[in-house]
Amino acid sequence: MLAAKSMGYDSCPMDLSDFDEVAKLIRLPDDHAIAMFVAIGKGTRDPWPRAGQLPMDEVVIVNHF
Repeated sequence: MLAAKSMGYDSCPMDLSDFDEVAKLIRLPDDHAIAMFVAIGKGTRDPWPRAGQLPMDEVVIVNHF
């Protein structure tokens, strides 16, 4: 993704639910595995703003469940 950005492209990581079906579609060899997908291209508009971050005490739990 950094290499794409350095060449003037935008990218976005993607997680699909059925890697096996995609592997069949692209005829992926048996000794290969799909870990993730990355969409690369030229952006047509600015990305939506991020909603912000949650406070640390809402997302980090220490020493208990």
